[in-house]
Amino acid sequence: MNLKNNTNQHKTVMKKIFTAVLALTMFSLTAQQAMTVKSKITTEGLPAEYAAYGEMDLVTYISGDNFRNDMSSMMMNNSIVYKGNDVTSLSESMGNKFGYKTTLTEMEKEKKTTKKPKLEYTAEKKTIAGYECTKVLAKIAGKDGKENVIVFWVTEALKVDSKHRKGNDNEMDLSELKGYPLGMEMTQAANGMEMKIIMMATEVTVGAVDPTVFDISTEGYNMMSYTEFKNMQKNKGN
Repeated sequence: MNLKNNTNQHKTVMKKIFTAVLALTMFSLTAQQAMTVKSKITTEGLPAEYAAYGEMDLVTYISGDNFRNDMSSMMMNNSIVYKGNDVTSLSESMGNKFGYKTTLTEMEKEKKTTKKPKLEYTAEKKTIAGYECTKVLAKIAGKDGKENVIVFWVTEALKVDSKHRKGNDNEMDLSELKGYPLGMEMTQAANGMEMKIIMMATEVTVGAVDPTVFDISTEGYNMMSYTEFKNMQKNKGN
């Protein structure tokens, strides 16, 4: 499929990638120990002229009840910070800067029922960022009734607290996943093409995180309420 000179299709594909990656990474605020994880995200199956847009850098900071994800790419940047009960999300795409502030309490009220996948632990191992990981298949029925499979590469060497690992909105309930995922792979369809999104950690630093990391400025951003943000996403069909 040729996406060249088709801006709308290009935006649709990139948003599909971004949304999928965000869904995969948000549950990871469940680690019990302070750490910083750097990851690379790549997308296979894109036309050559758009391959670079499927590449992203991700940095995750975790310390106690505080969590921050910074995702950056050629098309858009996103930061989301959980500081205690407070949540701040900021996005920048093609010159547009917007975000919202909310609380975990408010998000919990609007939360839809999450789906619990069937987890299949395999004998396959891989070393990622210096940690031995086990390949875990998360199987769940999609909207079309077909079974979707997401691959997680999980290490039990990093301590986690799974009781909060429930996901947001339509994300998966991964509360039964044993260990911390340092790698993830999923297939996503968009505009008649099938893409494989791969996220792999490149560096893990266990130890104290500078508390100022969880302070984020909203200056220059068009801020809205969480409800307004959800309505905006709904109107965009995303």
